[in-house]
Amino acid sequence: MGSDSILAGIGATVLAVTLLVCGFAACCLPVTTASLAGAVSTGADSPYTHEQLVELAQETRAFTVDAHSSMEEARESLAADVVAAAREASAEGAPKYSQWTQKAKQVLGDVEGEGGTAVATMDALAKVSDRYALDAAAVSHLEDCNGLITGLSSYLGMIGVAALIIALVLGFRKQFAALTFMLRMGPALLLAVLVILGLWGVIDFNGLFAAFHSLFFLEGTWTFNYDSLLISMYPIDFWMGMGAVWVGSAIGVGLLCFAAGCLFAWKAQVQHRELEEAAAAEAARSKKRRKKGRR
Repeated sequence: MGSDSILAGIGATVLAVTLLVCGFAACCLPVTTASLAGAVSTGADSPYTHEQLVELAQETRAFTVDAHSSMEEARESLAADVVAAAREASAEGAPKYSQWTQKAKQVLGDVEGEGGTAVATMDALAKVSDRYALDAAAVSHLEDCNGLITGLSSYLGMIGVAALIIALVLGFRKQFAALTFMLRMGPALLLAVLVILGLWGVIDFNGLFAAFHSLFFLEGTWTFNYDSLLISMYPIDFWMGMGAVWVGSAIGVGLLCFAAGCLFAWKAQVQHRELEEAAAAEAARSKKRRKKGRR
């Protein structure tokens, strides 16, 4: 097996991972959260309206996904958004006014009256019920997610760069057959993985969801009450939608790579034909020279 064939095999594997990363990147876009939350965060069992849940879902996405120079400031900003929404939702005459207990209203007023921070206010509300605010466990989980995403982002970017470099090297060497293998096999490997995960998700989505989280988080740190604010923003349908976006985006980019592979397959055939013609011409010239030599 030649070095180019080995490089193509490595490139195919790296490309498959890159395609998965592309799908994940699509999930992290603000428009994805806004669209999915707008579709599934109904607010039927929440003390917040649908519009408030959608807005809070977007603010929570920013806290979870974006890089922050100060996590303390980011936490305070998120808490301020939650407190502002709580103040609006619990105001007399608001659509969800009846969902707020007197204790929740009193706690909100007392903490604010004491000049407490937004984080203190949110913690106090969450102690009344995690329906009203993100409790310490929820915030801690979101911080864990942020650390994981921001910590891995540079490494995941390097994987994409590696795939590009391998493709460029093969192209520069005019190893079109090897490049074709990489661009076709990468999406094929991706598809095989997605089929396995897809079947698992259809049979037992909760099991797949739990297994995925157990890879990165300690047991018990990512489960929350079904009516908590976090789950109201991000119900199970939201994550099923995220899965669809992830798979769809990865496959979409994979199809582009496969199409490029088909183009290079044609170039490989042209190259092979040209080499055969050149070899045949060289053989003919050699035969002619041998005849002349015998004379």
